[in-house]
Amino acid sequence: MGATDREQLLKSAADLVWEHAMSGCGTDPQPMAAALAAARKVGISLQEIADYNTDRPEDL
Repeated sequence: MGATDREQLLKSAADLVWEHAMSGCGTDPQPMAAALAAARKVGISLQEIADYNTDRPEDL
């Protein structure tokens, strides 16, 4: 997996985690869980996903 693919997978997982959290956990968790599993399979940690989301503005 190339760096660009890894970055896209990280972004996709982080986006789904962010959307789920900002919805008050009201969105379907299955897409988020699948994205997290795929990310972890290629070595992306939950901490990396959390770090990616740390600097997001509240209104995204």
